[in-house]
Amino acid sequence: MQVSFIFDTTMRPSRFSVVAFVLTSLMAWAAPASAEWSELVKEEEATYYFDKEAVMPVHVSRYAWVLTDLPKGEKTPTGENYKSMMLRVRMYCKNDTVVRLSVSYFDKQMGKGKEVASDDVHEWRPREYPIRPNTYLAALKKEVCGGSKAASG
Repeated sequence: MQVSFIFDTTMRPSRFSVVAFVLTSLMAWAAPASAEWSELVKEEEATYYFDKEAVMPVHVSRYAWVLTDLPKGEKTPTGENYKSMMLRVRMYCKNDTVVRLSVSYFDKQMGKGKEVASDDVHEWRPREYPIRPNTYLAALKKEVCGGSKAASG
């Protein structure tokens, strides 16, 4: 009887830890869907937003979610209709480059509705793209990297 009591009390913390880990993981995964989006750039063909709360600094780079809202529907590379897309990027603050990590396409605006397609970069060394001036990525860099203090580390 005493052995089962000791066994039960030692198992509870580990069960609790597993449940807590799973719930935390699910909340982190679901965060972009319930994000509060801040407008970056509004253009005739699209409006770009980013989630300030989800920006994650890692050394001299920043991970961020970007939401693109389209006034007219577009087609994914596989031919599905979509009205918005969420893009996960890693922005390198020092060398003005960005890497696309993941993209999800949605049938409604603001990342709502059904996810009609998605694509994750599975390359060992994903391609870096330059951040061109006067683009939504330049506006994102200004927001997430800040001045020279943020870029230096």
